[in-house]
Amino acid sequence: MPLVDIVALTLLALILVLLILVIARQRYMLRSAGGIAMAVARGSRWLYGVARYDGDELRWYRALGVGTRPSRIWRRDSLTVLDRRSPEPSEANALPPTAVVVRCSDGSTARYGSTSNELSIAFADGAYTGFVSWLESARPRA
Repeated sequence: MPLVDIVALTLLALILVLLILVIARQRYMLRSAGGIAMAVARGSRWLYGVARYDGDELRWYRALGVGTRPSRIWRRDSLTVLDRRSPEPSEANALPPTAVVVRCSDGSTARYGSTSNELSIAFADGAYTGFVSWLESARPRA
């Protein structure tokens, strides 16, 4: 067997293993307790991932990746819901029509080159209800 064929088959096998790892990670995170599908707006693009509630933190993991660290962490006491809406027509290709888009204020510093600490996140309707319940169940602020 020529060397080129061996290299091509090895690369194909590595890509297949990586793809299986990404899919297995997503399935594990969605099936574990507190895992929900959630999209985060970055400019005009939506980034998909899995969010998990962990005490007073909402940890968001990007969908594509094999890492075990969250891509973003929001603290419950720093998040405030500003408004909610249905997806706009320009977002029809990126979000399902039943999604709830929530604009929040994050008490931390701005990220992703933004000059604002506002962020937009999208949930399924039931996940939005759980998100608001989680926010409201915080200990009273001093």
